Amino acid sequence: KLAYRYPRGESYMDVTLRLEPLAHEMERTREPVLIIGHQGILRILYAYFTGLTREEAPYVSIPLNHVIRLSPHAYGCEEKRICLMEKSEMLKDGQDEPVTSMPVKDEPTSTQYESTDPIMNAPSC
Repeated sequence: KLAYRYPRGESYMDVTLRLEPLAHEMERTREPVLIIGHQGILRILYAYFTGLTREEAPYVSIPLNHVIRLSPHAYGCEEKRICLMEKSEMLKDGQDEPVTSMPVKDEPTSTQYESTDPIMNAPSC
């Protein structure tokens, strides 16, 4: 997954090389930094600041509707995950991504999903 280049897109390795100067600049910053981005970008930056390998980066869990606070110190980062919206609230307020992209067996209006569904059963609050 690390070297796979999506059609008309980038691989994780391409993005890693593109983000490297940004990550170095962020390390020098003494002010708090807020990063809002696509999950692929966030996975790479998370892996960089937490000391994970490039091979581990594509598999980092970055749940929707969460803020991940990283506080760097001498030997790593302290991490705190803050849930902004519970999964049940997400389904109630019309925020249907990624539910609409996944057909649900039997009843299309049902909020019951298979226990093996990795998207709907991702770690949440």
